[in-house]
Amino acid sequence: MTRPVALTEWIRRINEEEMPVFAHTARAIATASKGLDTPLADLAHLILQDSSMTARVLRLANSAYYNPAGKTVNTISRAILFLGFDAVRSIALTIAIIDPLLKGLQHEHVVREMARAFHAAIQAKSIAQARGVADIEEVFIAALLYRLGHMAFWCFPFGFAKQLDNAYQESDNADAAEIGILGFPLWHLTQGLNDEWHLSELLGKTLRAQGKTPQSQDLQQAYDLVLAVEEGWGSQATQRVTKSISDRINFTLDATIEMIHKNAFEAVQVTREFGVEIAGKHIPLPEKVSSAIAQDIPTNPSESDLQLQLTFLRELTTMLHEKVDINAIIGTVLEGVSRALRMDRTVIAFLAADDGHLKAKYLLGDEKGKFKRCFDFAVGNQNNDFLGYILGQKEGCWVNNKTRIRLEPLMSQGLRQCLGVLDFFILPIRVSNKGLGVVYADCKFSGRQLTEAEYQTFVHFSEHINIAFELLSKQK
Repeated sequence: MTRPVALTEWIRRINEEEMPVFAHTARAIATASKGLDTPLADLAHLILQDSSMTARVLRLANSAYYNPAGKTVNTISRAILFLGFDAVRSIALTIAIIDPLLKGLQHEHVVREMARAFHAAIQAKSIAQARGVADIEEVFIAALLYRLGHMAFWCFPFGFAKQLDNAYQESDNADAAEIGILGFPLWHLTQGLNDEWHLSELLGKTLRAQGKTPQSQDLQQAYDLVLAVEEGWGSQATQRVTKSISDRINFTLDATIEMIHKNAFEAVQVTREFGVEIAGKHIPLPEKVSSAIAQDIPTNPSESDLQLQLTFLRELTTMLHEKVDINAIIGTVLEGVSRALRMDRTVIAFLAADDGHLKAKYLLGDEKGKFKRCFDFAVGNQNNDFLGYILGQKEGCWVNNKTRIRLEPLMSQGLRQCLGVLDFFILPIRVSNKGLGVVYADCKFSGRQLTEAEYQTFVHFSEHINIAFELLSKQK
């Protein structure tokens, strides 16, 4: 018999050995600031650093569940503006949570727990929405994570799987069975991981029995329902929970039944959209919606580079006409240059007010933060300093074999070492003939040769920042 391991050791193993990348990503997404006082919202930046997550977030942003109106969303910046910060963070965090757990889906318990998590998250969100709660995404995430410890255990059981499985068969009390084998109930593991990764304040309060709030009750009712329907949609337990939800949200019993039936169907759809269809097959469905599962959910075809470029340009033009916040425009330019032009590194840098240095503010494609740390330069006279020269120009510049002879003498040794390449695009950000910063892009890692067409598109994208700043200065 395997000897019990302390709860703190379980948390350490999962955090450091099994899911270290997830721990970093999930913590960063969960704590991303809502503030848009930076050139690109923290959340958009985190998503765009992962091309797979970017594609999946956009797919979900265009799905029937998140976007029932069917309005096309082609950029992360637009997704945040259209769906809202909380919804996009919820999508991204869900992706970050489920990805490292997918490798454990061969275990039946993991599949069942993930099915419960998605079903409960949709039900809890709907209950909260029916009560008029503003932050329904907080409820969604807390419900999704409510049994995170169970999912993590069955993914990484460290030799205890068979023992706990047998204990479940011999006991009617799951907590008692878990304590007998592990020395702690698995909800303690959920609590510990949630605290370690700073995922959900609502979940933390709920698990500490501080959750007497209505949102915590939404979570509990959702899980009561999810576990009850596993006995059957017509079971007494299901009828009892349904009546309790009906009384609490002040819906008629028939309206409540219709709502929770619809939620079950949507939960299956959402698992498919998140790429865990196998879990959706374990969500019990009432007969009247079971047939709908056979319907295919359309996916968005990938766009060519040219189509994507035109999409971003239309997006930027629309933003200027709508007088959208300049930070969203800057973020869209950064995203457009990186994705539509397939640049390895894209940078937005601004002159710092305190020391006059030109410092990278946001980057896509950064190599473990090295580029951001070194992209910090004192700006000199435009006659003997490359960055001073660029900030004094009205147009952009493509440093390549033709222009290098003229421009390389202006580059300091530190600048050349930081960039590590002498084939790049750069354009000054200017307001009222004063240089404020630069847009920079290169293909250092791939070594791909840049083209004239790409440079012209880069300029077209980047000039939207200057137009936005000029419009802003005129408004002021």
